Amino acid sequence: GANFVPRLPIPRSARLRFSSSLVTSNMGAVWSSLQEAPSGNSKTLIGFITDCEGNFDYWQKCVELSRVVGFNDAGELQFSRPHEADRFVFGGDVFDKGPGDIRIAVELVRFKRRHPERVWLLAGNRDLNKLRFTAELAEEDVDVGQPVPLYPRAPPQVSLRSFLEKRAAEEGAKDLSAVNTKANRLRWILEHTMTAGGAFEHRRKELALLEGQAEDSVTDDAVVQSFVDSVAKEDGFVWSYLFECSFAVVLDGTLFVHGGIPKDAPGWLPPPDMRYLSPKEGASCGGTNLPEGHNLGDWVAAMNDFLKEGLKNFREQTSWRSDRSRGGEALLSMTSSPASFQRSIVVESLLQGGMPVDPDPNVEAYLARGGIVRVICGHKPCGDSPFVIRRQQVEYVHCDTTYSDSTARDKRGNCVAAVEVECAGQASSQLCIRGILCDGRSYDFTLPGSEQLAGGSEFVGRQLQDGWWVKAKLPDGSYHL
Repeated sequence: GANFVPRLPIPRSARLRFSSSLVTSNMGAVWSSLQEAPSGNSKTLIGFITDCEGNFDYWQKCVELSRVVGFNDAGELQFSRPHEADRFVFGGDVFDKGPGDIRIAVELVRFKRRHPERVWLLAGNRDLNKLRFTAELAEEDVDVGQPVPLYPRAPPQVSLRSFLEKRAAEEGAKDLSAVNTKANRLRWILEHTMTAGGAFEHRRKELALLEGQAEDSVTDDAVVQSFVDSVAKEDGFVWSYLFECSFAVVLDGTLFVHGGIPKDAPGWLPPPDMRYLSPKEGASCGGTNLPEGHNLGDWVAAMNDFLKEGLKNFREQTSWRSDRSRGGEALLSMTSSPASFQRSIVVESLLQGGMPVDPDPNVEAYLARGGIVRVICGHKPCGDSPFVIRRQQVEYVHCDTTYSDSTARDKRGNCVAAVEVECAGQASSQLCIRGILCDGRSYDFTLPGSEQLAGGSEFVGRQLQDGWWVKAKLPDGSYHL
């Protein structure tokens, strides 16, 4: 169970293979300017990549742009500066929207296990929600309820029955029993309850690639089994990733989470029996609050313990109980705003519809008392460059660039970013951001740091009088809004 370390027996063909031909000419120009190590031997770097969501090309571009990590000749992830004490954080959401789920997860887990004190993996909602597969794919009822908690007055959802009725009409089936297969149930789960349309065929493509087969030789049953085994087996690649995960990490004054730090979350611990359900009108949030006078480190440690206990709970009951509960319910609740009463650090965010709301002053004061100068996260799309919100005491850095180019097939296009923290001792750090916008222009700037790391762009992370936010400084001195 929770004390078992998965072995991850992935075939040799699953190993990463990097090809420089995947790098755009603009990205190559950016990379060529980064060949020299940062000035000053006392500075170390913390690299951050997040929300690759199965997009293998994007994952490769992020690694190639990084000063912290790179690929060796065998395609394995490694630290680029072997004589420095650099660190790396992956911000979560490995899976769902491309044929790279298996390869990205496997390499992250291997990297973590080679460097357990220097590599951290965060649990995102697209990682945790895979715990649903074992129970939901084991049933056959057509009239199952909506499996994802919804807000009151949420718009109508596509039911499994209506999904199967449409499939039956398309395939000329005489009744629903002919289309009520695990493969079709999985398609419905992915497309209509996980916002992962296309993931079924992406997995078929990746399995074919890893086994050296034609895609049409990979059966629907093989695809379904891959999804189930990924979390049901203790050496499955999703389970292995979750086993190595944290909910939050603090490194040299920077707090890393997947979503954000919402109001009422600091110091709160979710109840271990929290249900993955829409709360009834007037329901109150359960859980406990740490004692007055606790510090941020206590809370982070307790949240990470909650994650480990939740994984153990899942292993104890991977199927439905008679009351339609299952193991891991509390962790699934952290993937849902309604179920977590909007207190989840996995899914809550300052970005709403792509624009920020004001951070809660009590949250900011709590972070500052804990020595936090910045929060780095992903989860909510922020456009074609990271979105920084600079406040008096804390800067908030959002790094999920999915949906950055609606005209591109993968909705990302050229867009790629490197987010790194440059550290000169425990109390001195500075944020460095560079990358490529969807129109091909590059950016490379730092934010003002401490006295030891002075300089940087004064305007990035500020809101202008007309409401626009300054997102990046461009090489010609202009700014990207």
